[in-house]
Amino acid sequence: MILPSKIATFVMLASISLTLTPNSSAAQNQGVMNADDVTDFREDGSGAFRTHCIESHISFDDPLVSPGQPGAAHQHVFFGNSIVDAYTTPQSLFQAEETTCDGGTLNSSAYWVPTLFDTNGERVRFIDPLFYYKTGYHLPAKSIQAPPRGLRMIAGNADAQTVQSARVVKFRCSSWMSDKIWFDPGDPLDHVPYLPDCPADDVLEIRIVFPQCWDGENLSSANFQDHMTYPSAATPPVTGTGSCPASHPVAIPEISYNFAVHVDPDRGPTNTWSLSSDMQKTPKPGASLHADWMNGWDPEIMERIVENCLNPGRECGVGLLGDGEMLRPVILD
Repeated sequence: MILPSKIATFVMLASISLTLTPNSSAAQNQGVMNADDVTDFREDGSGAFRTHCIESHISFDDPLVSPGQPGAAHQHVFFGNSIVDAYTTPQSLFQAEETTCDGGTLNSSAYWVPTLFDTNGERVRFIDPLFYYKTGYHLPAKSIQAPPRGLRMIAGNADAQTVQSARVVKFRCSSWMSDKIWFDPGDPLDHVPYLPDCPADDVLEIRIVFPQCWDGENLSSANFQDHMTYPSAATPPVTGTGSCPASHPVAIPEISYNFAVHVDPDRGPTNTWSLSSDMQKTPKPGASLHADWMNGWDPEIMERIVENCLNPGRECGVGLLGDGEMLRPVILD
């Protein structure tokens, strides 16, 4: 759930890359620093870590789906690694001199999603994007391992012709009041897998959740999904009673992208907005939501996150490493 406090027309020439200059503050966020905040154990036994990554650039590239083909994809918004383009590989991620994430190049990962447009065809910017690394509610916290260097994957389906599962693709209006929760009040059961009609001056929340069971062998697959799968569900309210299947036995953190958007009535009803990946066959606006991820974390930092925050079931907030240090924060827009 987006925390309560977090309350352009389409370009026809897809060969043109619209690159934004990364926020100059990104160069000031390198490394770790002492943390004044302390971590605590979560009552439900799960563990959580979050990091800010501000927008880096937009382009029509997709180094996973269309590698080596500049301008061949629908438009994406990129976060984190500043040098991602159609030619990016797991190895080249680490050549970036800066990123737009907390900790700078300690997290050279690449995160991207389709661009969001309002009714007028103008691009809608996300507010202070948060990227979660959690145990999730389904797997035992102690079973989580650090994701391997070079892992890449896609969550969701850009070519969806029916609405996707709300376990993967999640939209909701912040004003909605739900008396039904899954495991935690921060995860109500009122999400829908398409753009809803949110009232003016509300906040539209958008989340996409990646699979966290890895086959233990392949860092990728032909569709960037088959080497990963989702765990079986735990039985609420008890967390950690689900499991990964024998075909995908390795549990890694549950990664999710979390965005918020202020609802401005001048932009038109939110259920008439669209994603750059929405096509005529898309059943409802926003139903093609998907996200791509390439692991560029410093292995030692990710091990600290897993061992200090996730395995013991700690709440590490934003950037806290659970050992008295934190990632140096990026300055938010």
